[in-house]
Amino acid sequence: MDLSFIIAFVALFVPTIGFLINNHYNRKVRTLELRIDNLKRQIAFKRSLIHRLNSARGKLEYYGPKSDGEIQTEVIGVAADSFAIFKDSQIKMDFENLSNTVLQNHISYRELIRKCLNHLSNSIFEDQAEIDRLITHFRHSWF
Repeated sequence: MDLSFIIAFVALFVPTIGFLINNHYNRKVRTLELRIDNLKRQIAFKRSLIHRLNSARGKLEYYGPKSDGEIQTEVIGVAADSFAIFKDSQIKMDFENLSNTVLQNHISYRELIRKCLNHLSNSIFEDQAEIDRLITHFRHSWF
């Protein structure tokens, strides 16, 4: 084979190979961006749940259970939203217990609220660690 033929052959396919590599890289970057955006949305939602639950806890401690049920409704709403995002049955049970305790106007809700806030905070830390893991994995093996 003639050397010029080999050079011409390689020169013909270099743009195609470059395009394929670039396309593969761009798809991996886009997938990473979507996964990180999804985790960031989850973190923002969980932070809003923490804020709502802290606010309701403060109102319950200051005012006590109100007869109009506004505070209790907020706690039950947070518990229901939180119940939907967790997969662990024990964590779900804690949110269900919180909801039931507030519904029954018990005053022993402080420990349950603390537990539920702890679950939400730990979940946020896990999501942030997952973002860090995804970025680290991408940096080490982008191809």
